[in-house]
Amino acid sequence: MKQTPDIKPIATALLVAPAAILMFGVFVLPFLFLVVLSFWSQVPGSLGMDPTFTLANYARIISDSYYLGGLWTTLWLSGLVTLICLILALPLARWIVLHAKRTKGLLIGLCILPLVCGALLPTLGLVNLLSPLGFINGALKSMGLIKTSLPLLGNIAGVSIGLVQAFLPLMILPLISTIERIPHDYEKAAMSLGATRLVVWRRVLLPLMLPGIVAGSLLVFCASLTAFVTPQILGQGKVVTFASLAYQQAAMVLDWPFASALGMVMLLFLALAGILGALVSRGLGRGS
Repeated sequence: MKQTPDIKPIATALLVAPAAILMFGVFVLPFLFLVVLSFWSQVPGSLGMDPTFTLANYARIISDSYYLGGLWTTLWLSGLVTLICLILALPLARWIVLHAKRTKGLLIGLCILPLVCGALLPTLGLVNLLSPLGFINGALKSMGLIKTSLPLLGNIAGVSIGLVQAFLPLMILPLISTIERIPHDYEKAAMSLGATRLVVWRRVLLPLMLPGIVAGSLLVFCASLTAFVTPQILGQGKVVTFASLAYQQAAMVLDWPFASALGMVMLLFLALAGILGALVSRGLGRGS
């Protein structure tokens, strides 16, 4: 009897093909072009590019203190934003899980709202709040707490506030998912044995929350590392981040090879952060 060919692999390939083609055309192909372009050079005095292989762009980044300073500012700013988000998200996520019964879905939706709105609208709203004539300075002056406006724009403070507001949901959501899997009896058992609330947090809850902490920290750090709109608007050109440097080289100087090299350096640090997060997660998995 003649066997009919199995059409399942063919059907599966046909179903996957549109998404695979889209991914290749939108993500893989531009990324490969970015890699190649970073090893080209800009022809002096023109918009043309020399396709001769060179490491001059990367050597320029390493040897110029201006770009190294922008990289350092971006790294420690991302770390600061990650730490602030963690401090704010831990009690909030725990309160949502334990106490927000009927309003849990609403609160999670409100947490996600900054991500849904995008970066531009919340950032413009923060400009009105943080400006010298904005709501915060106006309220403090009306209460007699300050006489001159606080400098909340054009510095690290304003950019940090904007990044925390934008990426706090990326820390809250993994923590909520992790806290929901922690039995509440663990806390009661520890307190029945004489542990204080601080000891319960330090010896019981935090170790069990580590997977969510690692996941949220990785998401916030990577998002802050590549953020462009918020530092550009709230920093008012005075806070130099690596993403803004890449934008300047691509859109203003029109030096696409050097901008590509800057982008590759950011991707390198994203990869290093991802590898570090994977190693920590693997270590936590083995420890459990």
